[in-house]
Amino acid sequence: MARFARVAQAMGVDTRGMSDEAASMEAINAIRTLSKRVGIPQGFSQLGVSKADIEGWLDKALADPCAPCNPRPASRDEVRKLYLEAL
Repeated sequence: MARFARVAQAMGVDTRGMSDEAASMEAINAIRTLSKRVGIPQGFSQLGVSKADIEGWLDKALADPCAPCNPRPASRDEVRKLYLEAL
């Protein structure tokens, strides 16, 4: 958590008096603001991705040769949920 608090400071957030957790949340807000300001897409939908596209990605994601090395296995429904949240 302290590492992310330092990110907030580097982003110009005044973290005096904040807990590491609060400062970390401010780091996230600062990064989101910067991303919007420089035009980084905020989700798959801004890249033209649809729910139908996501369904087509599921088999590929689960068949990825790196998938077994993930620290936590993911089911098809969990991967779908992750992708939908990224829309």
